[in-house]
Amino acid sequence: MRTQISTLFHETVNDCFRNALDGMGPTVRDVIYDLLAKKGIEHPEISSRFDDVVAILMDSLGASARVLIYRTMTLLCQEYQVRADFSYQDSLRDRMVLLRDRVVADHLYPKRVQRNDPVLSTPTTQLAENPPAILSSGK
Repeated sequence: MRTQISTLFHETVNDCFRNALDGMGPTVRDVIYDLLAKKGIEHPEISSRFDDVVAILMDSLGASARVLIYRTMTLLCQEYQVRADFSYQDSLRDRMVLLRDRVVADHLYPKRVQRNDPVLSTPTTQLAENPPAILSSGK
């Protein structure tokens, strides 16, 4: 049975947040995860409590927290193959809500799932082995 789209979305947000943190180095990553843990937010809860995460990071890091949130959003758009049509100054919270609604409404799957799911991805070797039949009229 397939994972529900909303659950998959939350897992993808968590992965994108982790990837954004990894780009900042292990020290920054560990400090931010410790900060969130002290405020009662564990790794798996980051997506479901994303508004709280943003508020905690803004209180602790100030405007520089926006870089992390912006990077998370751009990675998320890449993962869902959706154009990141927002700027650094836009409300990222609103963009997150719009993206989540679009993913659920349009049944979008992230690239990482598409690559691993035989139903969502058609291997090119299978297409080459089974060329389409050509019908001839016999004339």
